[in-house]
Amino acid sequence: MRCLTSSLLALSLLLAAPALAQDAVHKLPAPDTRGGMPLMQALAERHTTRAFSPAALDDATIGNLLWAAWGQNRPDGKRTAPSARNKQNLKLYVNKQDGLWLYDAAAHGLSRVADALGRPLDDAPVVLIFAVPDDDRYGNMHVGSVYQNVGLFCASAGLGNVVKASTTRDAALFSFLPKGWHAAATQSVGLPLRQ
Repeated sequence: MRCLTSSLLALSLLLAAPALAQDAVHKLPAPDTRGGMPLMQALAERHTTRAFSPAALDDATIGNLLWAAWGQNRPDGKRTAPSARNKQNLKLYVNKQDGLWLYDAAAHGLSRVADALGRPLDDAPVVLIFAVPDDDRYGNMHVGSVYQNVGLFCASAGLGNVVKASTTRDAALFSFLPKGWHAAATQSVGLPLRQ
């Protein structure tokens, strides 16, 4: 009887393993908060890039990118970008070749949401999706603050980026969003394609 119980327990853990793995947070390396170029130089070098190398970005770069965008920079949970009344009503999704992920600033990690959305968004190796509640009148302002942080980080790190609102027109593409939320903009990020 004891052997049967152990076997059933092992089988139940094995069957539950994929569900547990799906909910696990993929921890990113700690952000390098001392690196980068001076702010005025990053402002001078910030520009839009529309052609990207297909080369994937490593976890350290993605971690720095997401922390710069919407990371926690104080012990009280406040962020690198401001939000009205500190409501922090913004979800930052990351679409890359290995899937669609949600950034968890408290854990500085990614939670897998679904398979990658693919080319309907862009052919950049990373596409950020900024989602806000439908009824948040400050939502677009928050998105602007976050994508400006991304643009400055990209200038500092030698990455290209482009912000697009046109990619959010097809609501069906964003059916993964919670009810009452919409995609306000996307931002493609990657190494610029040298022409």
